[in-house]
Amino acid sequence: MIGIKKLKNNLNILNMKQNYTLIIFLGLMLSGFFAQSQTRYIDDVFTSYTTKDTVYSTNISILRAPQGIIEPIDLAMKIYTPEGDDHTDRPIILVAHTGNFLPQYINGGIGGGMSDSVVVNTCKRLTAKGYVAAAFTYRQGWNPIAPDQDTRTGTLLQAAYRGIQDARTAVRFIRKSVAEEGNPYGVDPEKIGIWGIGTGGYVSLGAATLDDYEEVTLDKFLNSETLLPLADTVLLGNFYGTNQTQLNLPNHVGYSSDFALCVNVGGAMGDISWLDGKENEPAFIGYHATGDVFAPFADGPVIVPTTMQFVVNVSGTKTVIDSANAKGNNDVFASLLPEFDPLKDQVEAQKAKTINWSAEYSTEAGADNMYAFQTPVPIGSPWNWWDKPTLDAIIPQVNFVLGTDYSSDTLHLSGLLTNPNMSAELGNTYLDTMFLHFAPRACLALNLGCQVSGVQDLKPLEIGLKAFPNPVLTETTLQVNADESIQKVYLYNTEGKLVQAVTNINSNIYNLKRNDLPSGSYFARIFVEEGAVVKQLLFE
Repeated sequence: MIGIKKLKNNLNILNMKQNYTLIIFLGLMLSGFFAQSQTRYIDDVFTSYTTKDTVYSTNISILRAPQGIIEPIDLAMKIYTPEGDDHTDRPIILVAHTGNFLPQYINGGIGGGMSDSVVVNTCKRLTAKGYVAAAFTYRQGWNPIAPDQDTRTGTLLQAAYRGIQDARTAVRFIRKSVAEEGNPYGVDPEKIGIWGIGTGGYVSLGAATLDDYEEVTLDKFLNSETLLPLADTVLLGNFYGTNQTQLNLPNHVGYSSDFALCVNVGGAMGDISWLDGKENEPAFIGYHATGDVFAPFADGPVIVPTTMQFVVNVSGTKTVIDSANAKGNNDVFASLLPEFDPLKDQVEAQKAKTINWSAEYSTEAGADNMYAFQTPVPIGSPWNWWDKPTLDAIIPQVNFVLGTDYSSDTLHLSGLLTNPNMSAELGNTYLDTMFLHFAPRACLALNLGCQVSGVQDLKPLEIGLKAFPNPVLTETTLQVNADESIQKVYLYNTEGKLVQAVTNINSNIYNLKRNDLPSGSYFARIFVEEGAVVKQLLFE
């Protein structure tokens, strides 16, 4: 008997050592799990995508106003989704193209539509990270060749106003599709961002901020002779495009036009006073080329590309991001850890440099939550590129339909004046940089559950964590001490992909549903007020 007891004791000690070793191994595995694995929304986790064309709005166009025709037109949207992904709570980024508020080619440039290379590749990169992306058009039309500044400024302001209305309508379209159409695009209606490129940057920044009548009646927005507003809201409709007027048709009324993240790649804000730091304003991320001569890096004039004439003074990306940082819009980025911010050193170096924007004005070249591309004048949009043989094939078709005589050679050479080294490789290099900077910040602004911020790691015993049953068939109950409160739960698979995110729980008990996830091991990251803890779950 003595021998048997000794044997049992030895076996117990061995089992304890084995269990202890297993616990250490599991702890080490989990501690490196989030840092080393592929993470949705940070890394590229999908290799292909699908697209769907739709109409998100019908509204009044003035493109043929010189001929006396004011007519309703359909506004298009192309929606990109990651192929093979069945999530129904994905963030969505709406992408607005450039174009000087004029139709493509008529604007004197090559870009200006949803098929622009930079637009398509921005959407593709978003889907690779697990987002839904939606490229959208907006109404165009103004008079850049008017001899007087009032007409140039007034018609451009009105064009921007319509673009802002359309962007907000696009946001409402997405929310309506979730509420009334069974969520066909698989998105979370509270995780919406707008990404504006060039002229689209004016649209995204305006849609994020313009909401007071006083903001369109600043002195610079008044007729110099009559002192009346150049943008007549009675004629154009309200800031959101939700009332019917002579030049506006309401679409998707009753849904919120707010969104959580504004990204601008070039462009500018009509005036920095538009940014108030209000609770419903989004967080801001900005990108700008310092050599841009058409839209100011900080504060300065809008210049018409086709005529090189002055239109109006506006607030550029540097001014916008400085203000967003100061007014609290970007407080959400404060918890971003340096190890998850790969361009932090480059941004710090930019902040130490000075840009002499004009003879009277200079500014720091960088700011937190902004990346400034150091380019010589006049290179302002080096992320754009096009294919000359394709242009050669398209322009004769455009001329046939419009009765014009555009030359692909002239358009190409004109584009090279401000983008002389244009190529797909170079354009994608700029996008690489933007997405390195964008990805961790978007995770925070859209509350996507990526592990990029400083959260104290807790032990299950510290908060009394229990998970029962485990293994899990259909759901499991997560429970912590009565004086604790579960704030949110993020569920990851063994590849580090976020497969479920639940926020705003605020209870010490939560029933986590399986939601048809396949069998296997998962890791729940459970957040309480003082930190977070990881719990392994087995789905049978």
